[in-house]
Amino acid sequence: MFKKKIFKKLTSKYNDHAYTGLMGYFMKKCHQDLENFPFSDKIKNVLEIGAGNSPHYKFINHPYKKYYIIDTTEIKKNYYKNNPKVLAKKYNGKKIPFKNNFFDRIIISHCLEHINYPEKFIFEMIKKLKKGGILSVSLPTDPGVLFRLGRTYLKLFSIKNKYRITANEFDYMNATEHVNSIFGLNSIIKYNFKNSIKESFIPFRVKSFDLNLFYNVHIIK
Repeated sequence: MFKKKIFKKLTSKYNDHAYTGLMGYFMKKCHQDLENFPFSDKIKNVLEIGAGNSPHYKFINHPYKKYYIIDTTEIKKNYYKNNPKVLAKKYNGKKIPFKNNFFDRIIISHCLEHINYPEKFIFEMIKKLKKGGILSVSLPTDPGVLFRLGRTYLKLFSIKNKYRITANEFDYMNATEHVNSIFGLNSIIKYNFKNSIKESFIPFRVKSFDLNLFYNVHIIK
């Protein structure tokens, strides 16, 4: 059986690895691309969900008054002390602890693939947006072909030395972490919001999940 302490240790190392080397380069490009949208200069309140150790606010290219962050893990005290506009707190992962129609923009980057009942959670986010607000979503293209090739490379050349786990443990971690596929999530988004979205693909721009690593989409309420 996969031990919880190994899973916790691996997750920590994997998160660090995601922002270093070639993967880190593409993750940075993904964050930058999420700002490639004609945002209003009158945005006041922004919410980021599941920021972890790599918050998106460092890439924001529009003004804002307050940037709220909520996460299911304990947020380190004073982690965001260098930005007085940022307010961070822990939440239960289900109900967003703010009133409806409060935010001008909500950002959820590399998080929706981990959430059970993603359609329900998408509508929970939409409720918190003002009319005309933007929901910015960033997703890995798992299990697209290019994404799976990258994972195979990690299994063959990285995980044994960097993470000290077996290929089976690595597969288990990914299976339990990425509970929603890009194909399923895209179908949910397209079914509910097909006339209110702007999407992009990274790094190759061609509209194919099999030929890219990441997918960004903005949903306009």
